[in-house]
Amino acid sequence: MQPEPPVTRGERGLQGSTSSPRGASPCPAMAGPRGVPWVGVALHLRRDPLRVLLEAASCCGDVVSLGHGPRPLYLINHPTLIEQLLAQPMHYPKGPSIARIMPLFGTGLTTSDGVLWQQQRPLLTAAWQAHQRADVTPIVAAATAEMLVRWQPHAQSGQPLDLTAALEDVTWTLMLRVLFGPETPDPAPRVRAAMRTALATTNRRIWALWAPPLAFPTPQNRRLRQALHTLETFIYQQLTARRQPGACLADLVAALVAGRSAATGEAMPSTQVRDEILTLWVAGQTTMAAALTWIWLLIGQHPVMERHLQEEVCHARWEDLRIAPDLRALSYTRLVIAEALRLYPPTWVTARTPVSAVELGGCAIPAGAVLLLSPYTMHRHPAFWEAPEHCVPERFLRERSLGRPRYAYFPFGGGPRLCLGRGLALLALPVIVALVARTYRLRLVPVSPVRPVPALTLRPSRALWCTVDLQTLPQPAGA
Repeated sequence: MQPEPPVTRGERGLQGSTSSPRGASPCPAMAGPRGVPWVGVALHLRRDPLRVLLEAASCCGDVVSLGHGPRPLYLINHPTLIEQLLAQPMHYPKGPSIARIMPLFGTGLTTSDGVLWQQQRPLLTAAWQAHQRADVTPIVAAATAEMLVRWQPHAQSGQPLDLTAALEDVTWTLMLRVLFGPETPDPAPRVRAAMRTALATTNRRIWALWAPPLAFPTPQNRRLRQALHTLETFIYQQLTARRQPGACLADLVAALVAGRSAATGEAMPSTQVRDEILTLWVAGQTTMAAALTWIWLLIGQHPVMERHLQEEVCHARWEDLRIAPDLRALSYTRLVIAEALRLYPPTWVTARTPVSAVELGGCAIPAGAVLLLSPYTMHRHPAFWEAPEHCVPERFLRERSLGRPRYAYFPFGGGPRLCLGRGLALLALPVIVALVARTYRLRLVPVSPVRPVPALTLRPSRALWCTVDLQTLPQPAGA
């Protein structure tokens, strides 16, 4: 493989730019797309946020002003600056940017800041790492195998399958068992319906011109409150079961219930456990479902990539076809996943707010500004990615990644707030993809074009439908 050209433009553009030369005044940020008085580009962002951010990133430099509406808004689009922001969570908290998703996540790890985040992160990390030591691979494989059995009637009849819904189902089952234990039965349909309602209403709140507080009795707020009540009731039932005398459940919820703060020695309040569990549940299920959908869309659009993937899965050693493949043998599968996360990162944007005035890239940024960090735009930066709109899994080969800055690619965030579920995702996605690819060949049903829709996660504009054919490849080694 030929290495990519060395990075030059972006590196030269930022050398010495995190502060101004001695005696010089900070430069103003480059002006981005023009907005309107008072609200800046807010209306344009609401209509087509990806287009606004891509336009700003492509034309206007590394620090781009998006107007001075209710708060000054900037796009930060250089790996060194992104690293600077993500490395200092206390100086760059999430601030007001997460207000509209607070009704769903409460004060879970995704939305908490400051002292609360400092207290919660070690507790969650310890519980998660202890849980991960018990291998979750069989949980992933079992949930996937059950999904593949449900596909058999479609393979026999030739009837199209709603692939988007199927992948949402498997990630729902996966997260349920990871959080509440592999023996936990699927809750009543009303719990799943409540999750769908909560996600749908939260997605609408994100881009609404006005999102009233949850206490306001709007029809949307009433639906969201009812959905949250159903989800909370289920979670509190699980907490109660783990607090019973003699309870010995070894799952993530039990670990959180038993956890103690290193600073105070106190247990986590039930309301905080609720927020943390719901945060992990929603974030894990939605991001992995979105990632899997994009992965299979790209596989369906690139026959050569599909053939390489099938050949690798066929020749990989499988310790037990009912459990999992040898992940070390799935090197190309992991490249495909990395490229899908580059092109369509489920967490497509995050935001930070400086607690005091700062200089970034030589530009003066006032306290309280909203700084947008977008993997979607950074992953398309031509200074760091050759032919960035093309799907090329081989770009992630080690020899082609040398010299690429760490934060040219950050689908899981970074710094102290690196996504807690990164390890689970990087284990689960190749297992699911490999099990599907060795069992079926998926053929996308051509309908209307698919475009990315930015909401809580980056999701396709429509459901993907496909036909499923049983694979006729030779049995893998070790079968």
